[in-house]
Amino acid sequence: MKVFFNGKIVNSNSPIVSAFDRGMTFGDGLYDVVKVINGKFPFIEDHVKRLERSSKFFKMKSRYSLSEIESIALELSSVNGVEDGELFLEITRGTDTIRDHIFEEEYDPNFLEVVQPLRKIDRNLWETGAKIVTYPDMRHGLCEHKTIDLLPNVLAKNYAHSKDAYEVLMFRTQNGRKYVTEGGSSSYIFFDGERIVAPKIDNILPSITRSKVLSIAKSMDLEVIERRVWLDEVRHMKEVMLLSTVSKVMPVVKIDDMSFLFGEKTRKLASAFENLILSYRAKIS
Repeated sequence: MKVFFNGKIVNSNSPIVSAFDRGMTFGDGLYDVVKVINGKFPFIEDHVKRLERSSKFFKMKSRYSLSEIESIALELSSVNGVEDGELFLEITRGTDTIRDHIFEEEYDPNFLEVVQPLRKIDRNLWETGAKIVTYPDMRHGLCEHKTIDLLPNVLAKNYAHSKDAYEVLMFRTQNGRKYVTEGGSSSYIFFDGERIVAPKIDNILPSITRSKVLSIAKSMDLEVIERRVWLDEVRHMKEVMLLSTVSKVMPVVKIDDMSFLFGEKTRKLASAFENLILSYRAKIS
């Protein structure tokens, strides 16, 4: 497979990263993932803008513009023969002369771009619904940014795999009461029987898919509220939806010992989001 690194397309197994790359030594970097459909990249502008916002927050340079990133992605899609898959973007602060916690203000960032086939997902899950397990959120206090410090997410995803579940529903604790955050690589929304309820953006990622689906819900005249969602109230929700770039809108039918409907609101939002993707494909084809 071919990848793009700092201005060149090279083999993915090439020794391209220094031992003193700050992403390697400190997890000092950012990433994003964009869907590839028919060799095109839905919502890439939203993803790159989010990456740029985080770059500014961490005082990390953005090495390439949106048009350059998309042009590189098109070339990678072609050379790797990937029409439907994932575009992975990663920026690290750069390479140290020696390993040092303190970074200088003038660093040249390292930039990696990968187009790969879609990860394997059982397509039946969109018809039957997914099984989810709860798991404590052990991550840092900067989860609104897609940093490459992903070890807690890796542990969470592997815990789900060990329980024959698709994903985790992570929680934190406030004053002794647990509240919902997000998944290892996804976000969640709920239907309580009257309105769509989304965990408020409070040290969780402002997911692109989440924002699109909530906009769709509002356009359907569904009431949408964003608030703290307590884990003990999840049992009383009527429908649960898992959202991500790769998973799209996936129905959740089981969380631990709790069962949920694959109901009308989930079906409508999933269908409308698919239509949004299809309209994007039609617009750019």
